[in-house]
Amino acid sequence: MTLLHSPRFSSWARGHLLCRVDSVSDRVALTFDDGPSRGATPHVLDLLARHEAHATFFTLAPNVDRLPDVVRRAVDDGHELALHGDLHWPLPVSTPGLIRRELERSAAAVARATGATARHYRPPFGFMAPSQARFVARAGYRSVLGDVYPEDTYRPGVDTIVRRVMTRLSGGSILILHDGSPFGEADRSQTVAALAVILESLRRSGLRGVSIAELLAAAPEESRETDAILRGGSS
Repeated sequence: MTLLHSPRFSSWARGHLLCRVDSVSDRVALTFDDGPSRGATPHVLDLLARHEAHATFFTLAPNVDRLPDVVRRAVDDGHELALHGDLHWPLPVSTPGLIRRELERSAAAVARATGATARHYRPPFGFMAPSQARFVARAGYRSVLGDVYPEDTYRPGVDTIVRRVMTRLSGGSILILHDGSPFGEADRSQTVAALAVILESLRRSGLRGVSIAELLAAAPEESRETDAILRGGSS
């Protein structure tokens, strides 16, 4: 399907990116990239509210500045805002100065719109080197990827998105979906339609949809302590 699901890449990524929380069996993190958007994000928020689920939105600064009312609603509904950058520039060709600028501009947009302080960051295109993850950690952010990505941006069909998600999703998973685009409004109708099915499937499976912060908070205390030690050792 995607490089994310190859064992070799997954093993490498888990060394410096949060990909899942193995010690949590009854909930999964729902995450959305590249938003907000006027066309999709309100529908995503409606579905999450209907199913009493929470999510983390990895936002782009220009979209936050364009639609501050949408991100304010997300915060009011109990969701977590996180950072995805400003230019959506791939990290392998980014200097430390550019990465710092991306973080600062993205965080400033979230703060202007909502007053919230973001704690998590997802690299554009899902790739970053361990040294870049350490740099981001020193700036105060946890780098997050995920372990389930159905490639919804390619619009493969609602049934395909749902199948790809539900065959891989398990307790502790982090699901990557998209409610926006770096290039203005994009058609995310398949993602929205698939989300409705996914949320209903989670309910039947006894899994709760939560934010990244909530997933981490649900981990046993000893797991959180171990995770903190590992992150401290790599920062």
